Amino acid sequence: MQVTPFLGVAAIEPALAFYRDLLGFTVHVDDGGYAYVERERIGLRILALDAGALNPPGCSHIYIDVRDVDALFADYEPQLAALPAGRWGAPKTHPYGQREFWVRDPDGNLITFGEGVGDNAGQWDYRG
Repeated sequence: MQVTPFLGVAAIEPALAFYRDLLGFTVHVDDGGYAYVERERIGLRILALDAGALNPPGCSHIYIDVRDVDALFADYEPQLAALPAGRWGAPKTHPYGQREFWVRDPDGNLITFGEGVGDNAGQWDYRG
C-alpha cells in the first residue's frame, strides 16, 4: 500500500511552482484543477478547492519521514530563506524522539520533515 495525501490549494500553478521548484518534486500530472507530484517515492495529490469546501485550501498537515533531516534542510535552506517570515522553521529535536523542520506551502498547508533520534532512530523507515 501507499499513502498519497490530498493537499487543498486555491490555485494549482503557485502550488506546483512551490512543490517542484522549492521542494524538488517531479510533476507527473497537471490537469487544470488537479496535479500529482512525487519525490523519492513520496506522492502528493494537489487539488484546487473553493474556500467553502469541506477541507478548504491550506488546512492539511503531512509528515514526511526522511533519513537525514539536517542534510535535507541544508539543501532547502537557501530557498526557504527567501520565503516570508513564519513560513518555515529550522530543524529542532523534540522530546518525543523526532528531529524535524517544517514549511508551509503558499496556501498554508503544513509539511513537516523528520527523522527519529535516540531510541526512535530508524524506527519509521519501513522501506528497508
